[in-house]
Amino acid sequence: MEHEAIVYEVMYASAVSLFMVLTTVTLHYWTLAGLSALLKRWKRFRGEILLVVITMFFAHMVEVTLYALVYLVLDRGDTAMNLAGAVDGSFLDHLYFSAACYTSLGLGDLYPVGTLRLIAGVEALNGLILITWSASFAFLVMQRRWRF
Repeated sequence: MEHEAIVYEVMYASAVSLFMVLTTVTLHYWTLAGLSALLKRWKRFRGEILLVVITMFFAHMVEVTLYALVYLVLDRGDTAMNLAGAVDGSFLDHLYFSAACYTSLGLGDLYPVGTLRLIAGVEALNGLILITWSASFAFLVMQRRWRF
């Protein structure tokens, strides 16, 4: 019976991870697509790179917050799936942990236990991809608009 419970937990964490990747990638895509369309309309907007950076930062914070909500909902306070370390169970703890995972900072004062480790690992990979995507977008905007 214990083996079946572990398989269920891994499948559940995998499904949650897949859902979060699809959600955050879609959110990021539509943010950058909307930003791109806006910049095409504003051909002579001098603060374009500032708008790009602020908008992308906001998108990343929304994505980190979505992962934090998932951690808060899934944190059962047992060894199957929870956060451990210097944690009091607040949303702020989960937000902090999510930001550390998303940015691949991994400080270690809070750490996942059980199959929550799978979701945290996927968040790190997802964050790396989305941050790189944002950097590439910002580079293209600067390259296209700031000719020297």
